Amino acid sequence: MKRNKIVYIFIGIGAIALLFMLLTRVLLEPWAANKIQSAFNKSSDTYHLEIDKLYISVFKSGIELENIVLISNPQHDSLTDLKVEIASIQVKGIKLFKALLKNDFVVREVSFINSRVAGKFPFRQNTATAKVSPLNVSMNSLAFDQLVVNIEDKLTSESFSLHDAVLKVYDLQLTKSDTLSMDIFSQFDILAKQHITVTADSLYTITSAGIHYTAASNMLVIDSFLVHPNYNNQAFAAKHEFEIDRFEGGLSKIAFQDFSAADFVKSGNLISSYIEIGKLDLSIFRDKRKEFKHVKKPVFQEIMYNYPGKISIDSIGILGGEITYTEHAENANEPGMIKFEKLNVQVFNITNDTIYKTEIAYIGFNAEAFLMGKAKLTAQMKGRLFDNQNTFAVNGTLSEIEAMELNPMLEKNAFIYVNSGKIEAMNFSFTANNAKSSGRMNMSYKSLNVTVKNKLTDDTTALKERVMSVLANMVLMNSNPMPGEELRMGVIDFERDPEKSFFNYCAKSIISGIKSSVTKIPDTQKKSSRKKKDKS
Repeated sequence: MKRNKIVYIFIGIGAIALLFMLLTRVLLEPWAANKIQSAFNKSSDTYHLEIDKLYISVFKSGIELENIVLISNPQHDSLTDLKVEIASIQVKGIKLFKALLKNDFVVREVSFINSRVAGKFPFRQNTATAKVSPLNVSMNSLAFDQLVVNIEDKLTSESFSLHDAVLKVYDLQLTKSDTLSMDIFSQFDILAKQHITVTADSLYTITSAGIHYTAASNMLVIDSFLVHPNYNNQAFAAKHEFEIDRFEGGLSKIAFQDFSAADFVKSGNLISSYIEIGKLDLSIFRDKRKEFKHVKKPVFQEIMYNYPGKISIDSIGILGGEITYTEHAENANEPGMIKFEKLNVQVFNITNDTIYKTEIAYIGFNAEAFLMGKAKLTAQMKGRLFDNQNTFAVNGTLSEIEAMELNPMLEKNAFIYVNSGKIEAMNFSFTANNAKSSGRMNMSYKSLNVTVKNKLTDDTTALKERVMSVLANMVLMNSNPMPGEELRMGVIDFERDPEKSFFNYCAKSIISGIKSSVTKIPDTQKKSSRKKKDKS
């Protein structure tokens, strides 16, 4: 008899549980879904919410919502056209007591599965910052799985897309008075197949692929980062009143070690022990036929000092790649080009830490590449941090190369064609600051002979060009050293143009040394010419 009573008790408990589950599924869950949907739509004029299904798990203290759609209301805001579709929202580990009695939403985990965000709206509106939540919210983790975002700025060409992303945010804390900011979470992980941005001016499309970062490893890995202009050289230049560089290229196999992505997102701090770039490929084009805009440019040290966050990178390594610079000179029929292949660069001690205003520290780089793919070029730079004059020193070498290899740049930009000649070796060393550079150039070469070209017709055979070619070869020393003489030493002496870049400053300094090495200009005339500012 007692045994039968126990069986009846269990059957009764089971029946009550089944009845409760049935009532929950039939009555409570639809009521709760409708309640959430109605409460949201009643309080919001901006968006309309639809929830297809809601499931409640009493024993696991969880809720799951399926097929959620959030649509902007065009009658409230005609500039916003946004649609959010979420296949499932799973809420696990809800503390019901706090939710019901204390108005605190405390959960262990919230997951958004298969979310799609698409639409157009103004990215930058001058509106008051709204409160994020009417409740106190605490989550151990907030995860987005299979996230796809495609949004466009209603007022500009700017757009943003994210494909097949997984985002997990840790320790999210919100109070009733909080507004949306980066301070509401501690760390995050992200994995994304692709991220694409089109700039507001429509000039560039920037693509990152294979993004992987975890807070536990403090390592950010990106398979590729590409910058693609949306207009060709001529169309790009036509969109600007003044001459400007057009960049095309990218980086591959990028790794940031000991890097906090959360710190970078929150504060802009760029801190890493080592950044490795497997390959850098870059093409730069400048149309010198456009008017030059006279604006003072900061030196590279000032760019670091003016950065709003903290920079502390022990070193950056670029293991390969090439850089091509193309320039269409004024009055030239075609652009000239110079190329550096097989790059290998190490940049060290990149920092804006103000402690170095009192302690001695240096930033610098060691670089090597093959000029026009033929001759090995090496360069080393070392600059004192927080020096009032922004002083730095450069030295380098160039191995043997036929002078004719430089014709792709010389004949289009200097209107000189090299007929013969070989640079056997070159080494240079100079010190530069905010005002000028000075140093020495040793360049040995032989059998140098050039022809002057007409700027408009590219003709070298007309009488004027023939006479100018003879005069040019009379001014040039065809060898160094000349027979029976010692090697001539060139002088690097160049006044800095504050409207030009660091690389222009270095290049023009080296060219000043080359000019003094190959020409027969008397010393007094050389000294006079150095006082004239080179604006080319």
